[in-house]
Amino acid sequence: MGQRFVVTKEDIFEALEQVNDPHVPVSLNSMGMLRDAEVSSDGKAKIQLCIPCLGCPGVTMLHDNIKAALLPLDGINEVIIEDGWHLSWSRDLVSDDVKNLMRENGIQI
Repeated sequence: MGQRFVVTKEDIFEALEQVNDPHVPVSLNSMGMLRDAEVSSDGKAKIQLCIPCLGCPGVTMLHDNIKAALLPLDGINEVIIEDGWHLSWSRDLVSDDVKNLMRENGIQI
């Protein structure tokens, strides 16, 4: 029997730093879109997102990019994504560094 790696919530958040919002080159976490992550003992990663706009055209791309970032991790064999339409997103969830970066580039936030 092979060694089983344990993937933590922190590992998930770290791996998802490479996944950006589809509209600006900023990570999901920095945009306040990554709400929670958990990994079950059988290797299923469950990700909870908060999508800022209803009917966002980039959701499919987000799902694909999240799976591409997580499935290569040892210990992850399935990724389940909940879009969390019931969650409220606000500008307050965006990190201060990202707010400043966006303002410097002419994006109102």
